Amino acid sequence: PAATPAPAPVAVSAPAESRPVPASVPVAAAGDADEDVAALAHTRYDIKKAFGAIARIDSNGQLVLSDGQRSALDAFMARYIARSPKSKAYTARHRPHMADPRVVNGFRPLTKEIVYQIVIERSRGSKMWDIDGNEYVDALNGFGMSLFGWQPDFIMDAVRRQLDQGIDIGPQHPLAGEVSEMICELTGHDRAALCNTGSEAVLGALRIARTVTGRETLVVFNGSYHGIIDEVIVRGTRKLTSVPAAPGILRNTAEHVLVLDYGTPEAMRIIRERAHEIAAVLVEPVQSRRPDFRPVAFLKELREVTAEAGAALIFDEVITGFRAHPGGTQAMFGVKADIATYGKVVGGGQPIGAIAGKREFMDALDGGQWEYGDDSVPTVGVTYFAGTFVRHPMALAAAHAVLTEMKRQGGALQEGLNARVTAMAEEINAFCASRGAPVEVRHFASVWKTFFLEDHPLQDLLFPMMRSRGIHILDNFPCFLTTAHDDADFRAIIEAFKASVVELQESGFLPGKAASPIPVMDASAPPVPGARIGRDPEGRPAWYVADPDRPDQYVKVG
Repeated sequence: PAATPAPAPVAVSAPAESRPVPASVPVAAAGDADEDVAALAHTRYDIKKAFGAIARIDSNGQLVLSDGQRSALDAFMARYIARSPKSKAYTARHRPHMADPRVVNGFRPLTKEIVYQIVIERSRGSKMWDIDGNEYVDALNGFGMSLFGWQPDFIMDAVRRQLDQGIDIGPQHPLAGEVSEMICELTGHDRAALCNTGSEAVLGALRIARTVTGRETLVVFNGSYHGIIDEVIVRGTRKLTSVPAAPGILRNTAEHVLVLDYGTPEAMRIIRERAHEIAAVLVEPVQSRRPDFRPVAFLKELREVTAEAGAALIFDEVITGFRAHPGGTQAMFGVKADIATYGKVVGGGQPIGAIAGKREFMDALDGGQWEYGDDSVPTVGVTYFAGTFVRHPMALAAAHAVLTEMKRQGGALQEGLNARVTAMAEEINAFCASRGAPVEVRHFASVWKTFFLEDHPLQDLLFPMMRSRGIHILDNFPCFLTTAHDDADFRAIIEAFKASVVELQESGFLPGKAASPIPVMDASAPPVPGARIGRDPEGRPAWYVADPDRPDQYVKVG
C-alpha cells in the first residue's frame, strides 16, 4: 500500500542571542569535544541531553505548521483546556510560590497553553478523579509503586490500625523485624535493611559494597535509572571517563564511575579487564526506559565475573522487585545478586526503600551476628547509614500488609497481570502496524512504555490526547498496571491509545498508510495448544508460543 507521509512541521531555531552561554564556560576546541562538551552538563541545561526524569523544557524551538495542522492543534488544545480548566487555573495560581519540575515538563512555546499537570483530588482502585470531576483510568500508578491499585482495603485497614496505635518515630517498631524477615523470605536474601526511598537504598548499597570490597570504582550502564543521588546521575565519554549528567552536580562525583553500554560484549571485556578495581557493578536488570531488552546471558556472565573478582553485583529492583515476580528478576532469570535494592510496590503507597543481600555484605551495616550470654562481639567494620524516618510506622504497616498478601497469593498474582499486559501490548502494536503508525508499546511484566520509531515534532501529543480520553498518563514515562485494573480498564486504555494515534495521523502529526487486508485468524482455534496471535517484524499476523529458554519471549509457529 502507498505510504501517506505526515506533512512535516519545520523546526525554526531562536536567534543565537536568546540562548546565552555562561561566561565561565569556555568554548571547547574541536579535538576536545568528547570530554569538554560532555562536561558542560554539570554547568548548564541541554534539553538534547536531558537525563532521567529531569524536566524537558524547550524554550526556543518553534515549528511552522501547515494550515491544517494549525487548525487541528488549536481544536485539540481548546478541547483539552475545556475539559480541565481548574487544573490549569491551579497551576497558574501556584506557579509563583511552588517550584515543581514536573509542572513544566514538556514545555514548548507552541503548546504552552496545555503544559500543566492534571490535579487529582481522589483515587480508588484503578481510577482517579481530578478537580474538574473527570474520571481517569490510571496508567501511571504512582510511577510503579502501586500493584494492587489505590487504597485496597487490606492496606487501608492496616494503616488505620497503625494510625490509631501511633506514629512514634525513633523507637524500634514491632513490625520492623517481621517486614525484614518477609523481604528475605520472598527474595531469597539473607538479611534486609529498611529506609525511605529507592534512591536511599541505592546509596546504602554502594556504601556497603565499597566498605566490604575496599575498592572505589562503580560500574553503571547507559539507559539505567538509579534515582537522584549525584553519583548515578552520570554520563560516560568515549575515553571511558564520566561526567555529571545534570547541572549542579560536582564533576568529581563521577571520578570513580565507569559508564558502559548495557549487555554488549565490549562492556563485558572492559569489566573483565578492570575487575580488580571494581567495588560494584550496579545493574537495572530490565531497564524501565527499555523494558523489552533482557540480556539474561550477559547477566549470568556478569555474575560469574564479579564473583571471581570479589566485586559486588548489585541489582536495582526498585521497579521490578515484587512487581515482575515475588523474587524479582533474580528469580525470573536465575541470577542471584550480592545486594539488591527495593522500593515502590513493597510500600503499598507509603514511602519506603529496602536493601537486601548476602550476609557478608549486609553485616557492614551493623557489625554482623553476635549473641547474648557469651563472649561474641560484632566483627565486621560498619559504614554509615541512618535517617530520621527509617522504619516509619505507617510504611511498616503498609509493607507488612503488602508482603502478607503476596505470600498468600503466590506467584500467580504477578503471572496473571503480566499476561494481561502482554495481550494489551500485542493488540496496540498490531493496530499501529496496520495503520502504518511509527509507534509501539514495549513491555516487561506489567511495565510498559510507548516508543516512537521515527521523530516527528508533535508526536508527544499522543499523551495529552490520551488524557483527554480519560487515561491518566504522563508524557514519555513508563507506565504500570495493577491487579485492580479489570477488563474494562484495559479496554479503555487500548481504545484511547488507538483513537489518539488516529487523531495524530488525521491531524498530520504522524504518518500513516492505506489499510491493507488483514488475514482473519481465530484466536479460539490456535494451531498448537497455548499459541497466541502476534505480529511478525513486518507487521503481519502470526501465531506465537512461549519460548521455554527465554522468559517473556515468544517464537513464531510455522
